[in-house]
Amino acid sequence: MLDFPKLSAAYQEALLESVIPFYLKNSPDNRCGGFFDGLSDSGEPFDTDKFIGQQARQTWAFAKLYTTIGGNEAWLNHARHGANFLYQFAHSETLQCYATVDRLGRPVAPAMDACTDAAVVMTYCQLHRATGNDEWAMLAKQTLAGLLDRRDNERTNQLQTLTGFRLLRHLSEPIAVLQALMESLSLLSEQDWKESTQLVLHELLNEFLDKRQDILREYVQPEGAFLNTHEGRRLNVGLTFRAANVAHKLANVTGNRKLAIQAAAWTVQVCEWAWDEATGGLDQWVDIKNQPLPYPDWKQRWAWVHLESLSGLINAYFYTRHPDAPKWLQRIHDYTFQHFPDTEKGGWYLALTRQAKPLFAAKSTPANGCSDLIIPLLESWQTAEQCAKLKPGLVLNRGGAPGRRVV
Repeated sequence: MLDFPKLSAAYQEALLESVIPFYLKNSPDNRCGGFFDGLSDSGEPFDTDKFIGQQARQTWAFAKLYTTIGGNEAWLNHARHGANFLYQFAHSETLQCYATVDRLGRPVAPAMDACTDAAVVMTYCQLHRATGNDEWAMLAKQTLAGLLDRRDNERTNQLQTLTGFRLLRHLSEPIAVLQALMESLSLLSEQDWKESTQLVLHELLNEFLDKRQDILREYVQPEGAFLNTHEGRRLNVGLTFRAANVAHKLANVTGNRKLAIQAAAWTVQVCEWAWDEATGGLDQWVDIKNQPLPYPDWKQRWAWVHLESLSGLINAYFYTRHPDAPKWLQRIHDYTFQHFPDTEKGGWYLALTRQAKPLFAAKSTPANGCSDLIIPLLESWQTAEQCAKLKPGLVLNRGGAPGRRVV
């Protein structure tokens, strides 16, 4: 039996004593507002452009820390610092978000998918919870409405142009939109929330899901058509864990037991496929047909992938008692906490080589930032605490039927 109090304490300590202090100290741009998205391993900024998705996710993470744990005004002030920049510069007058702005907030590039807008929605929702200011709620609802309308129009247009050039959809989009809808639960009517959520969940389970293998593909063609290319066969390990974690939250809110069991199965299966028996750690991609991967970096180890797996495995155990979750949780926990913390300069390494050496001298990039560490650590800490209170009982086997008892 896993020592859940010990696991919970490890996640709490890593979050409060290592990860949060590093970004709280080094991220803010006190001169121009917002945050530096590129930070060296010692915390020095190396890029002054600001990527709205990362700005929003960092703001969301610190607001969520405040609303979840509470009592630390520094976290709320950090979130307000980011939110004020987003309010002024993240989007046009119609609330459609930019992908990138310069240090002063001038637009550099438009957002090309729904992920940036979804991150901004999540941020405004958490700011409303943290401050009680209804203006944030209004902005969240307006931004979400625009996001859903544009996405619906885009999907319709794609279906009308199937005879043109190849079009691909990416798994990150439905995950991000589901996250935004989960954050918006208290702001929407029950009917509106249910209808919007069901549409996105249908997309995830009927377009991205490979039903033969019960695993999520990273890229699909419109309406979920399979593409037998390296992109079409690729399984994104970290995004699969993230999708499973969102699915667990949705299953908990809606009482959808089948979805919880399915999410647990995704989590354990991708651990089995992605774990490197030779050196340890999780690969970041897998070919679902076991074909060669034409990516020289597929054996890199990313902190966010491992942390999302820990959160997913704890969820799999807590919600379904999946019998294989404890084994994988202990294995990946040991690898993660042995290799990713930077005990010399603080914070965590973002990525490692297959030999567990730091891949580059950065603690934040436009693609991966502090929220990718903070959120899964926070959720793992909280859920591990809940697991520690569980009484011995039945577990579920791979098909969801009762299995052996745990003690």
